[in-house]
Amino acid sequence: MSTLTTKSLTEILSLVTEEVKSLDHRLIEDISPSSRALCSILQEIFKAGGKRLRPALSFLFAKALGKQVDENIYLIAEISELIHTASLVHDDIIDNSLIRRGQPTTNSKWDNAITVISGDFMFARAAVNLGKLANNDITALYAKVLEDLCDGEIRQVEKKFSTDVDWDYYYSKSYKKTASLFEAATKAPAIAFSLDSEIIQACADYGKYLGLAFQVIDDILDYSSDTETLGKPSCADLKEGQITIPVLCTLETLAARDVSAHKQLVEQIQNLAVEPDNKELTENILQTLKSCDAIEKSKAKAEDLVQKALNSLAVLKDSPYKTALKDLANFTLNRER
Repeated sequence: MSTLTTKSLTEILSLVTEEVKSLDHRLIEDISPSSRALCSILQEIFKAGGKRLRPALSFLFAKALGKQVDENIYLIAEISELIHTASLVHDDIIDNSLIRRGQPTTNSKWDNAITVISGDFMFARAAVNLGKLANNDITALYAKVLEDLCDGEIRQVEKKFSTDVDWDYYYSKSYKKTASLFEAATKAPAIAFSLDSEIIQACADYGKYLGLAFQVIDDILDYSSDTETLGKPSCADLKEGQITIPVLCTLETLAARDVSAHKQLVEQIQNLAVEPDNKELTENILQTLKSCDAIEKSKAKAEDLVQKALNSLAVLKDSPYKTALKDLANFTLNRER
């Protein structure tokens, strides 16, 4: 059963603090392209920090499995963070985002061409690391992650301002854009240690369900938090035409109880495509979501996903690292950014 945790993310990840610091050093100091401009951009990106959540998951799972964090685990951690960061850089260009983590985005300071190339370079460096690992199963795993990222992004672009979406679409898109990489970060260490299939699958399940819950909470925060806390504009998903879980819950509720209100919400979302900065229109949509308890219903979905992640940890022996993984799953439900 999922429970509330009062621990901060820093406290939860304290067991792998040294490994995360070593990873940061590798990212900042060891990734040095010959282009000064590109080198400057990459160092600026990695020095800006971030949760380093995906690498931390790989470190925690290695230790929870009773193993040492060796060079292969560092390579896996680097691959996950490089792919994650590159995808954010490209997403910011696609969405024309100017702020992330409270800081100006790379594309707001450099032209799109060099920003795209900086993302491409990170993907390429991830591929170099896969070559160093020389493990076909892990290579296939991360190749699928890259395919998922592209497919998820294309599907999201195709469905902008479209209310003709369902739960299958939402969870498939969320898996491909977010959970697929979480799953790889937790599954790859078990593959690297040549563990049995039951343990590998359990590790993968934790990452998958944690990643889905993480995305659901992300979608909730876009409506329930503010720009200062989020480090990026609130209601950005709505203005960009992303039909995320609070809107999906509301559409489902209205379709069952008030056809007229459902039709009105559909029209308002379509009108937002023409007037994305219409504050009155945005506020009307937010009030409709509130009247349908969209945030509460979305949170319940996240709780179910977190419980599935917790259940998958049953195969692991009790340890401080397993406890940290439990705490991390519960923290995901209550994070503010």
